Amino acid sequence: MASLNLSQISIANSSSLTPEDLSSARLQNQILEDRLGSAKVGRFLEDTRLRRHLTYIFAFIIFLWLAAVVSILYFNFNFLNLNLSENVLITLLTTSSVNVIGMMLIILKNLFPKPLNDEE
Repeated sequence: MASLNLSQISIANSSSLTPEDLSSARLQNQILEDRLGSAKVGRFLEDTRLRRHLTYIFAFIIFLWLAAVVSILYFNFNFLNLNLSENVLITLLTTSSVNVIGMMLIILKNLFPKPLNDEE
């Protein structure tokens, strides 16, 4: 690989900025800021769509889970006579309650996040 001779680079002409250069730089900066703003809006809209989608999925999972728990409790005493002990039923009700509360907290924290800082 050939070495570069950097001593030939002149910086004498770098201070000769014209008003056209400054206006061009400002215009490019404004274009980049506009693109950044539209990218942030696009990201926000996509995040909102995904959050709504996940909320429906979690609500459906919670519904199925509670329906399964109610079915087990109902069929334990009526049709199937599963004869599950009280400890099993208490554990089932406790874990289902904790799961429902936990999933709802996840959904609410996702729908209403705390802002990290003012820039985002």
